[in-house]
Amino acid sequence: MSKLERYAKNPILTAEDVPFKVNSIFNAGAIKFQNKYLLLCRVEKPSGISSLVKAWSEDGIHFKVENRPVLTPENHQGFFEYVHWGLEDPRITRIGGIYYILYTGYSANEPVVMLAKTTDFKAFEFLGPITEPINKDAVLFPEKIDGFYWKIDRPQITQYEGDIWINRSPDLLHWGSPRRLIARRKALWDGDKIGASTPPIRTERGWLMLYHGVRTIGMSMIYRQGVLLLDSENPAKVLGRSNEPILSPEMPYERQGDVPNVVFSTGWIPEPDGTIKIYYSGADSNICLATTTVDYLLSQCDPVEDSQ
Repeated sequence: MSKLERYAKNPILTAEDVPFKVNSIFNAGAIKFQNKYLLLCRVEKPSGISSLVKAWSEDGIHFKVENRPVLTPENHQGFFEYVHWGLEDPRITRIGGIYYILYTGYSANEPVVMLAKTTDFKAFEFLGPITEPINKDAVLFPEKIDGFYWKIDRPQITQYEGDIWINRSPDLLHWGSPRRLIARRKALWDGDKIGASTPPIRTERGWLMLYHGVRTIGMSMIYRQGVLLLDSENPAKVLGRSNEPILSPEMPYERQGDVPNVVFSTGWIPEPDGTIKIYYSGADSNICLATTTVDYLLSQCDPVEDSQ
């Protein structure tokens, strides 16, 4: 495999595959758990409020959605005020034997990044908001670096503008030393708004991750996927960034839906043979699969001279 390939029978999940009534299923965090593929999917209910539901697979392609959501605004106990309008766009990172889930809590307080943890995806401990509003698109590195946990997120400037920032923490709760990681590039495909997509994975050349870029044309926004390479020992240092997107909305299931012209990933799973399964949504209306290799993604990281 020398490039990124869409699964021929995309989408792999739609609202029709959910055993309870929803408007849509999309934007899933992804992880291997007990030798199975697990997607933690955002489902929008008829009320318009989103919750998170699990879907399981033996092969990473054919998934079965559980009968009810596992994370809802109502089960957030003392943190309900931050999520009463919904839970959105989870990303999953394993550190040791604990699985950390970063997701957006949406409420009258505006979007904030929420953190929960679990060891079995049945019982969850909610650690509360770990950013101030307006912030979202957060991913967590899977190990400590230089004695700290590291997080990438996207504090929003306006509805249509935002850059990617990085910060660190001694305990996953108190975050500081923020700095801008990469900025929008006005003339290119990621010229209006950018945000992290998938949690970083360690490679021989550095930390590899996907990010999304938005460009506004007239009254429409186009969401595409790019790739970033960060220094292994100093993740605030950018080594490479794709000058062209690796995935753009081209297929009907990516161009037509609740939000047209969107490809958006919040989860991927690296395999032992060097391939990667990328789970993404088309037009905020489904879950799709694309497959590529670590080598191909690294080849798409054009060198950069600095991180700004």
